[in-house]
Amino acid sequence: MRILFCGLKYEYGRPEAGLSFEYQNFFDVLNRMPGVNCELFAMDEKMMEVGRDALNAQLIFEVEQKKPDLLFCFLFTEEIKKETISYITSKTKTKTFNWFADDHWRFPIFSKYWAPLFSAISTTDSQALVKYEHLGVKNVIKTQWAANNILYFPQTPVDAPNNYNVTFVGKNYGNRGEYIEFLKNNSFPAEGFGGGWPSGRVDQQRMLEIFTFSKINLNFTETPYMTTKDRMKILAKLVVKKELGKYKFNGHHFWSNLLAGIGTQRRQIKGRTFEVPACGGFLLTGDADNLRDYYVDGKEIVIFKNKTDLVEKCKYYLGHESERLAIAKAGYERTIKEHTYEQRFREIFKAMNLA
Repeated sequence: MRILFCGLKYEYGRPEAGLSFEYQNFFDVLNRMPGVNCELFAMDEKMMEVGRDALNAQLIFEVEQKKPDLLFCFLFTEEIKKETISYITSKTKTKTFNWFADDHWRFPIFSKYWAPLFSAISTTDSQALVKYEHLGVKNVIKTQWAANNILYFPQTPVDAPNNYNVTFVGKNYGNRGEYIEFLKNNSFPAEGFGGGWPSGRVDQQRMLEIFTFSKINLNFTETPYMTTKDRMKILAKLVVKKELGKYKFNGHHFWSNLLAGIGTQRRQIKGRTFEVPACGGFLLTGDADNLRDYYVDGKEIVIFKNKTDLVEKCKYYLGHESERLAIAKAGYERTIKEHTYEQRFREIFKAMNLA
């Protein structure tokens, strides 16, 4: 199968931020899959080189010349024009697909306008299926984030560090800092790693070591928009938005923006939900939309309800090592069996009659 992957090469299109999530987890997996020949169409690089109009013309040209079986998109904002996707879907033999991220809040302001243009689309939001159906959009595949088990895997226990107790790896935003401070105030040696934490960012290797050797790996499921300050930013976006580097009046989409703001308060599954178990780590996570469809609470991962419950479960599992290790092992086995990106993509290809 020939695939042209259309997405960002760098995180948020900024080379200084390193390779993007989609490049490392989607393109990398597609590029390694047996029977798949995948090429990259890097939207951000081409946007910087030639601008938006030429970028879109080049995408159409590459599809017409290379005739891929599938154009696999991971859209960010408005780099690719609607008419470009519409043309490729209707005027070429290439099937088109987009993985919609953050439908929990982006559906009313982004996804619903783009979904009808593709041969098929996917969503990780359990409530989005009904929303798409109400719009008459039937080309929807329910899927979920997963783990790239080439990037995330258990580390060799030789010289394993012993100082990782309760840890979290990820940016310090929203109310994540409050959770860590609450644990510290209750005498638990919790530590955050990543942007905004005193320890700072860690490289891939150290992150894998933290996931594998931490007694407890934390995962938070809130979006970045959970604090009062962030909610004020959401209110501002009811009337103004930034698109392709420019601010535009957005008041005529007030209701859609309001629904998006409400959606940001929903808890959703993160990539960490699968990446930590893929490394053989014990995961203690906040609850999230349709989380129990993928893991058994108390058997493969453990879910906490609030700060008090978090403290109680940290205390319990730090004191019950054999049970903690058994859960980590079961979580690893479930992840490798059912929750890798290759498995997700195979399911999508099958649904699109490409397998």
